[in-house]
Amino acid sequence: MAIGAWFATEFDDPVPSRDLPATFTSGSDPQVLVVEKVARGVAIVGRVQDASGTVVLKVRTDGRPVRVRVNLHVDGASQGAWSRVAAPNRGVRELPRLVMVRAQGTARAAALISRQRGRLRMVEAHAWVEFDLRAEEVGADGLLIVEVADAALPQWAAVSLSPLAAIGVRINQVEVVAIGDVGEGRESGRLTGAPAQLAGLVSAGGLVGARGRGEGPARSRFVVVNAGHTAVRCRLRTTTASAPPAAIRQPNQAWLRRKKGQTVLKAFRVAQRGAGYALFEASPFTRPPHPDDVVVRAASLLDGTDCPVSATALAGDALDVVIERTAPGPVLIGLAEPEVTAMRRRVSELVCQVVELEW
Repeated sequence: MAIGAWFATEFDDPVPSRDLPATFTSGSDPQVLVVEKVARGVAIVGRVQDASGTVVLKVRTDGRPVRVRVNLHVDGASQGAWSRVAAPNRGVRELPRLVMVRAQGTARAAALISRQRGRLRMVEAHAWVEFDLRAEEVGADGLLIVEVADAALPQWAAVSLSPLAAIGVRINQVEVVAIGDVGEGRESGRLTGAPAQLAGLVSAGGLVGARGRGEGPARSRFVVVNAGHTAVRCRLRTTTASAPPAAIRQPNQAWLRRKKGQTVLKAFRVAQRGAGYALFEASPFTRPPHPDDVVVRAASLLDGTDCPVSATALAGDALDVVIERTAPGPVLIGLAEPEVTAMRRRVSELVCQVVELEW
């Protein structure tokens, strides 16, 4: 029996499937059949409300394999939703988010999303993930099940990445196309940083802009590689960025929850961010470390096991990282400095930017 038969009753009118190519941009679309732990949106598919959120879409594949692209987005409302559930302690910083995207119950790709501190505001971040599904994985009922969930973090990265990372993440849109219409998957190739992130092969903190297509500044010291080849080379540029500000905390006082109180809190946060950015630009502790002094680690996000990794320092601030693995799946790369002073942690942090990806 097809999976979709379990959802219908005799009082339901059948919902027609959406033909390929299909783009879902609103949670009110009739082909967005079911959402679980996701608040439906009008101009977006929805916003995740728990440690995982699922949307079920109805498409007509006609027995063809498909390629799925998902646009994820973190904004100010994402951080506000996270703070209401996580209730962070005073002084806890806003950390990068690492989420796993599953389809038909199987992990497909991971995304790293991190907002960057600007002079007066936090810059929103987008992340794209892309994966292929075989014809038999979608099935005759045409149900595509997409889930955004927390990723299992390796121990060495758990304290530097956000807990409950999926809460508040926006699912902006889901694109589904037949593989025959866009060509086969990339067996091997080479892409620069922004195109590689837009293609979903690598995730280094997110893209910027209204549609999430601009690269923007370096955002995090972590990189997620989704390329499916057994050996992947990733060239990174190391630098420093302003330390992230304190995470938003929901006020306890009743007057701070009113409109005037929220205005005061917003002005205070803007002043804090501006002061932190000015301190970063004026501080002598923002010099980036030499690539030879950077420690590189890698781990599979499917089972948490460490992956063999080799790093070669190049001229200037570039670093060539080669990952070798025996099974496909997203891999987390993390950079660390062996010794960091307390003042350095308060003012700036090590970040990296993807220059080139080869697989």
